[in-house]
Amino acid sequence: MGILTQEMKDFVNKQRMGFVATVSPDNSPNLSPKGTTAVYTDEHLIFTGIRSEHTLSNLEKNPLVDINVVNPIKRKGYRFKGTATILSEGKEFESILN
Repeated sequence: MGILTQEMKDFVNKQRMGFVATVSPDNSPNLSPKGTTAVYTDEHLIFTGIRSEHTLSNLEKNPLVDINVVNPIKRKGYRFKGTATILSEGKEFESILN
């Protein structure tokens, strides 16, 4: 059984907007909204790197990431912490695109 419950997966896939927190080179926080946040597996979320130069650069130097997905009307959400992997080519990258 994965880390993400069905309730979490349904919530993320419905909301789609995730706020991705990374650490900048000067150790300051960087927060960036990602409207492409989705569930990839029972243990992984994904988002695209569209217009995300700072986010991707930060993750290359420090892969620790915090993603918050929130429904502002219901004032409910989830916080996900983990280590990011940047995919830009290969089988896994291609499978995500399909």
